[in-house]
Amino acid sequence: MTPRKTRGRHQQNTSQSIPVQASDYESEAFYEPHVTTRSNTELNLAVLRRYHPSIQSILSIAPSAQIYTYVPESSSWNKTDIEGTLFVCQLAPATLSGRIHYCIVVLNRRGLDNLIMNMAAVENVEITGEFLMIGVRSSEDPNIRPEEGAEMKTLGFFIHADKLDTREVNCQLIKEKWEEEGAQRHGEGATEPQKSEATDGRKLNLADLFGSQG
Repeated sequence: MTPRKTRGRHQQNTSQSIPVQASDYESEAFYEPHVTTRSNTELNLAVLRRYHPSIQSILSIAPSAQIYTYVPESSSWNKTDIEGTLFVCQLAPATLSGRIHYCIVVLNRRGLDNLIMNMAAVENVEITGEFLMIGVRSSEDPNIRPEEGAEMKTLGFFIHADKLDTREVNCQLIKEKWEEEGAQRHGEGATEPQKSEATDGRKLNLADLFGSQG
C-alpha cells in the first residue's frame, strides 16, 4: 500500500508572510497649499505705498484722469503726459499733533512720472464745469508746503465721465478734504510737512511739471 503523502507542517502561507503596513492618512492625503487672496483695495494700497508710504487708506477712485497745466499768458490749458487712475487717499496721522492729512495720487499709465500731491500744499480748489482746478505754489518738493512768496500755478484735472459719476464724487471729495486741511491749518497753526519717499518708479516733481511754462 502506497503511503499517503502529507503536506509539510512547516509550509508557510504566503498571504500571512507579507507584512501589512499601517496607513498614514496624513501623508497619503493630497496636499493642497493654502492660497491667500487679496482684495483690489489691498492690492491698490500696496502699489500706492511704494510711492507714498504714509498712505493709510483709499477714500475714492476715478478710473481715468488727465492732467493739464494752465498758461496765464494765453489763458489756455496745456495737456501734460500724465493720465491714469486717480486716488484720493488719507494719510497716517501726523506724529506730533495727530492731525489727519490727505493726498491725491494719479498713477500715470503713459510713463514713470506719477502725480503725488499732498492737500497741505494746495492753496485753492475750484470746480468749474468739467474741470477740477487746483492752485499750488511751485516747489522742488510737492509734499512740503512752500513759502507764501512762491509762484502760484494751476493744475487742471479732467476726470473722464463714467456710469458711476466718479467725476462729481471725486471733485466734491477733494474740495471737502482740502477745506478740512485748511480748517486744521488755520485752527492749529502751520501744517506739519508730510514727506514721502518713492521706493519704486518716479514721483512727479511740480517744478518739472511747470518747468516749461516759465
